[in-house]
Amino acid sequence: MGLQTRLRSGLAPDAVPLDAFRECWRRRDTAISRADSQRAATLRSDADVVIMRLSQSKLLLALAASLIIAPPAQSQASALALTHATIIDGTGAPPRSGMTLVLRDGRIAAIYPDGSQPSPSGVVERSVAGEFVLPGLIDAHVHNATNPSGEDRRAVVEARLRKTLLGGVVAVRDMGGDARALADLARAASAGDIVSPDIHYSAIIAGPAFFGDPRVLSSSVGYAPGAAPFTRAVTDTSDLRQVIAEARGSGATAVKMYAVLDGALAAKVAAEAKRQGRHVWAHLALFPARPSEVVAAGVEVVSHALLVPWETAEQLPPYGQRARVDLGVGADAPAIQRLYRMMRERGTIFDATLWVFHAPANSPDTSLAKRREQHAIDYVRAAHLAGIKIAAGTDDMASDDANSLPNIHRELALLVRAGLTPMEAIVAATQTNAIATGFEHDHGTIAVGKAADLLVLRADPTVDISNTTRIAFVVRRGQIVGERAP
Repeated sequence: MGLQTRLRSGLAPDAVPLDAFRECWRRRDTAISRADSQRAATLRSDADVVIMRLSQSKLLLALAASLIIAPPAQSQASALALTHATIIDGTGAPPRSGMTLVLRDGRIAAIYPDGSQPSPSGVVERSVAGEFVLPGLIDAHVHNATNPSGEDRRAVVEARLRKTLLGGVVAVRDMGGDARALADLARAASAGDIVSPDIHYSAIIAGPAFFGDPRVLSSSVGYAPGAAPFTRAVTDTSDLRQVIAEARGSGATAVKMYAVLDGALAAKVAAEAKRQGRHVWAHLALFPARPSEVVAAGVEVVSHALLVPWETAEQLPPYGQRARVDLGVGADAPAIQRLYRMMRERGTIFDATLWVFHAPANSPDTSLAKRREQHAIDYVRAAHLAGIKIAAGTDDMASDDANSLPNIHRELALLVRAGLTPMEAIVAATQTNAIATGFEHDHGTIAVGKAADLLVLRADPTVDISNTTRIAFVVRRGQIVGERAP
């Protein structure tokens, strides 16, 4: 009896052998490759009948263990060569012109001077003469799931992520939200189900008093305040081994200490997180822990420039008063200089988030907004001069305006205002951000073996940082996406 007849004859599931099912899918794929869409549809329908019958049978477990079913990927070139490129590799090294990059299977397979090697077989060549190839940018501070039932509902976030990727950002460091939503977004981004940067996210850890904050309540709906594995309240008596294990279980690659923690408890959280292989991120001040206590606790990346002056306070106020920063404290204050020396010695990365402190364009020079912006810039300038690695994070990934670029480009411009050279700002958004996120083995610089996630620009960003907005196209997993008209 033929396969189709057997399938449609109503035979019991056990009478349909698994090899017949595999054969059906093999024939379907062959039909697709021959562009025989009618035949492929028939064969897929046959396979669907098998699935229906197998779902009622003990064979389902055997099938799941032995076969992963997915429609064949859209036909794509096996490899892409970008020729005549000027490479800005993310390390701070001078640009290299006249170079070829071969991209294969989502990786950078080779880099060599134009014409110095024969073009590999099966490679599609694309000249990028007069253009500049960078590692894809990374935003080191975003929040994509603060309120998945409201302003962060799935369709809105997917649109933001799409715009962010097409605007040159290939990965983001999400600093806390609903890990149920973030895990699904991260999976969809990794699988290619959505057009999105890679997503790496943290679990929030804080003292119990923090968990009246409406943001954390909206991101942990369904749990008692502070009880979600990804938004956890801790005290001196908490079982930190269990707390961090549950954070790991949520898919978080890091813990972010948010607020209402003293220095001693922060150090215990950091030590346990590292023991379990998680990265450790935190706000620069945790109220009551001051910045130097946060750094001493072993935090790898600290956030927010306008938390710096709290180092000079005799005693930190409750978390709710964190915005009442003393703008009379200059970056040259001895306590701040000591803090910066400690950060440099420990290799602490400073995620300044200047964009979140920027003043509206029409703000008077004497306004509080302008003063806050300038002080944040001054603190970053001093940190940079002290030899601290600066990360580029926005705390506001992108607006919902479909025609605007992601805010990382504005963050880079502010970092240049704070004294970084354009090249140093590029390093901040590539290599340093990859280190801050914890995946520098795969992203952040252009090198053989690394992910083929690239940004191609029409003008030199090392001359003018605003040229990061002159996007020709983005390369995602070795394939060109988001090509823009000149």
